[in-house]
Amino acid sequence: MGFLSTSLTLSQTLVGLNTVSADANSVPLPDAVGIASSAVSKWLAPSQAVDQLALNVFNKITQRQLDIATLGGNTGLASACYSSSTAVVTSLYGSLVSGVGVTFGTTLGIVGVGTLTNVAFGVIKYDTLQAFRYPNMETATLNSSSDNPLDGEGYVTLTSSNLGIGKSTRYTTGAGSNAGTVFALQSSGCASYTGIANSISSVKAQYDTESAGIVTFVNNVNVIKGFKNTSQLEYWSLNKSSNNLSVGISSNNSVLTLLSDPVYGGPY
Repeated sequence: MGFLSTSLTLSQTLVGLNTVSADANSVPLPDAVGIASSAVSKWLAPSQAVDQLALNVFNKITQRQLDIATLGGNTGLASACYSSSTAVVTSLYGSLVSGVGVTFGTTLGIVGVGTLTNVAFGVIKYDTLQAFRYPNMETATLNSSSDNPLDGEGYVTLTSSNLGIGKSTRYTTGAGSNAGTVFALQSSGCASYTGIANSISSVKAQYDTESAGIVTFVNNVNVIKGFKNTSQLEYWSLNKSSNNLSVGISSNNSVLTLLSDPVYGGPY
């Protein structure tokens, strides 16, 4: 094993360090970076493909939620169609509804009910599909000048423009924005009830099937993303090493310029 000669001047030592760094940065490191980049791409492609499958189902899920909110949020039915029973709300909408309460129908914007008529209501909240990512490690936002590849981590909404992103994908029921307010609808004296209730039941059954089905895609993509995340960390680390060598060469050159100044008298 060779050691740096103690007889070299400071300038010669810095030049030697620059040579070693430049050699490492010109052949070995770029080759390793290229291999790591290929590994990331290998895992990114299937991550994107399975995320797309999950997103396809998710888009159907949110459409079902909007449909149910529209059906149950009808403000123009006969006054006899609305009930003050919160039990009716939970029975009609099941786990999709939250924030159940009772207030005056006029407050809810319902037309034709008395000003003091109570109506039970609830809120349908959209489900969410998100990815947990480390932005410094993502290929599109790679930041090897950062000292920590995990800085800025967090969840972002998964869309068609960022498929495959992150360490994992997460599907959560009822964690999003409001799809709409729905009401307790009753059959007694309401000619419209049967059709509306049947439609809500039908759409809810579709939602239940799709909500259960998306979990398979989420579980599968998370296995793939686990390998992708490992490759991304290696890719970031290699880029970080290359960046550090480049910074070191620049710093050494600045010192060499300073040492060559006649004011300091050299040699160093």
